[in-house]
Amino acid sequence: MACIVKQKVGNNTYLYESTSYRNSEGKPRNKRCLIGKINRETGDPVYKPEYL
Repeated sequence: MACIVKQKVGNNTYLYESTSYRNSEGKPRNKRCLIGKINRETGDPVYKPEYL
């Protein structure tokens, strides 16, 4: 199952697609893939062309 996560770094807020899974020891882990960022002026998401 994947979800979109926001992470603020400095003045920018980035969007990641996070996928949860369990490793070989059975512990929960997450894989994140950068999909875009939030426009500071408008607050709208700006997605990378590869994600669309």
